[in-house]
Amino acid sequence: MDIKLKIKNEKVKIFAAIKLIINRLKASPRLIAGIIVIIALLITVSAQYRIRERIFKKPSEKTVKGMMSKETESLKEPVLVKVYKTQRQNFEDKLPLLGTLQGFKEIDLKFETNGILDSFNFKEGERIEKGAVIAMLNQKDALLKLRYNEIEMEKIQKLFEMGAVSKSKLEQANVEMESAKREVDKTCIYAPTSGALGAKDAEIGEFVTSNDRIGTLIDDKGVFIELGIIQKDVGKVKIGQNGKVIIDTYPDKEFDGVIDAISPVIEGKSRTQNAKLKLDNPGGLLLPGMFARASVIVYSATGVIVIPNTAVDKTDKGYVAYVVKKAAEQNPKPKAKSPKPKDKKAKEEENVEEESVQEDTVEARPITAGYRSADFFVVDSGLGEGEQVVVETQEKLQDGSKIIVTDVQEAIF
Repeated sequence: MDIKLKIKNEKVKIFAAIKLIINRLKASPRLIAGIIVIIALLITVSAQYRIRERIFKKPSEKTVKGMMSKETESLKEPVLVKVYKTQRQNFEDKLPLLGTLQGFKEIDLKFETNGILDSFNFKEGERIEKGAVIAMLNQKDALLKLRYNEIEMEKIQKLFEMGAVSKSKLEQANVEMESAKREVDKTCIYAPTSGALGAKDAEIGEFVTSNDRIGTLIDDKGVFIELGIIQKDVGKVKIGQNGKVIIDTYPDKEFDGVIDAISPVIEGKSRTQNAKLKLDNPGGLLLPGMFARASVIVYSATGVIVIPNTAVDKTDKGYVAYVVKKAAEQNPKPKAKSPKPKDKKAKEEENVEEESVQEDTVEARPITAGYRSADFFVVDSGLGEGEQVVVETQEKLQDGSKIIVTDVQEAIF
């Protein structure tokens, strides 16, 4: 039964009782006092029904959620964070690689004719200039043949001048003499380029043929490092990229190089791509076989904003950085036209109140990448110079999260 209907019924009963009591008032004064008590009790009961209706009325779901949200928000504490202050700077991404130095050219030294090795004019590792005679066969037979043809040439030349022989006979004698000279040249090996003598494969007095290699000439003006690029880095290395090389033999010296060739296939069980980093070799300091540490510059830019990868959050819609929004910037204090003078105590109380109310927050700012390395993110758009981005936090942030900045970094590398 409805509460109001109950109250109405109670009132009817009360009025009936009052009427009955009035008819008997004259009979007993004590009865009057009892009636007054009963009326007071009935009024109290009626008031209690109304109070309970208001107190125990079920609140709406929206009201409950609003109350819980406000309570949760008031209990949430600011998050401690470390931030980085952005600035424009030059950036290079270097890919570290290892390799072994090899001669840019390794030329096999062979004679054009057969014979006995008569001399080796250089020692292993010795410098050789272009055109120098490296080795020589026994020339006795070749020189005799040359001398014979020179004498024949002189005799026919005189006969031709006297008209005793034809011009064709003179030309034939000249060809035979040139052929004899060529036979003498075949007994020598001339250096086709400057370099260093490698290992010798024959000894003086040994009979060699035109198929036998007697040694190697290494063109050490330019050497190269053969590098193995793992599969995930294949797309980063391109012909023409610059590199820096450090050799253990010269730890305080850095050599410049350039990617000169790249294999078109992934080779071997290691799934690596071979690339050649060509180096200049001033003074012949670099020797084939030396171990080398190389770093190839795969990306470079000037005047760009770079942030650590720890400052970037990957979402379904793209990259996001959490930018600090200062409380003073969010709620600037209005300028008073005619400020009233305040005593020291009032000012201190006002400052304490403002500090307790104003808190820094973060903005989830969408950003785009110009380039991303293993450790750094080059920002193409979304961030300006001098802004503070969160790089380290105790818990996951959201747009509008309250924060307390514990440290500001102004350099990341």
